[in-house]
Amino acid sequence: MKFHYYRNLNKNERYATTRRHLRSVFTDFEAINFLFGLRRNFEFDSRASTMPSIKGTVVTSVSYHRDRSTNFSLFPLSIIHYSDQAADDFNSQILFNIKQWIQAQMNKPDTSILGVEQLIVEWNGKEHLVHKVRFL
Repeated sequence: MKFHYYRNLNKNERYATTRRHLRSVFTDFEAINFLFGLRRNFEFDSRASTMPSIKGTVVTSVSYHRDRSTNFSLFPLSIIHYSDQAADDFNSQILFNIKQWIQAQMNKPDTSILGVEQLIVEWNGKEHLVHKVRFL
């Protein structure tokens, strides 16, 4: 488990969760890279042929690769648009859904991992929406 910080937040920004909370949820996983602020906004990979319609703000994206490594990217969010209640919902529900998804990816045999599996979590202002994408 590695944590990487690429930019400092200003006083009007936050991440959906904290390093401490991620450590407590993902204690069983070793091959996860947590990337805080690698990019300012989420961008679809050019290799993705079908992309879900995202109208809100992408909070995080989790990519599971052929080499069985996992990148967990968190994007900076405006405090005005992402409240404490939204962060609590993310920490109490979404993180555990992500953990189950990663565990399911790890349990797949090598022959069934053909490309990159990606889980995208969107905040639409009222609730978190989860999208799944696969590309080579």
